[in-house]
Amino acid sequence: MIVTFLAAAGVLMIIVGLWFGIYYFLTPHVKEPDGMSHVTGTCGDTMELRIKFKNNKVEDISEWTDGCLFSVNCLHAAANLARGKTPDEALDIDYQKIQKAIGGLPKDHIHCATLAAATLNEAVSNYMKKLSSGKESIPDVSRIDKGPASRQNKTDIKAA
Repeated sequence: MIVTFLAAAGVLMIIVGLWFGIYYFLTPHVKEPDGMSHVTGTCGDTMELRIKFKNNKVEDISEWTDGCLFSVNCLHAAANLARGKTPDEALDIDYQKIQKAIGGLPKDHIHCATLAAATLNEAVSNYMKKLSSGKESIPDVSRIDKGPASRQNKTDIKAA
């Protein structure tokens, strides 16, 4: 009986792994992004954003996450809020604006909005670094604490 259970669990893990892999590679990504980020929260959810700017405004943005439905909604809201914004305006999008855009979150999922805001912030910061340095900059995979943060930036994200 235990062998059957372990075999079933193994098959389920393979199916889930394949689903995430297929989902990631079939999700359309912005080609040659101006800014990008790949951030993993302490909850284990990973979010990715790729941003294309035109005339100093967000022209196109693609998002991907392996997180729960709350993470998907928060990241999608962050991407929608950023469209048409300048880099400075996009940096002002915080977890509260994301939470408001999706109609609120349960307290135990506020970290999803914080992670989405941090991912957006890192993608925009990556773009701004490229502009200031004049060369390609590939972001490191980041790990942040969950929970609301007083000010979103990639070097100083703390749980509230």
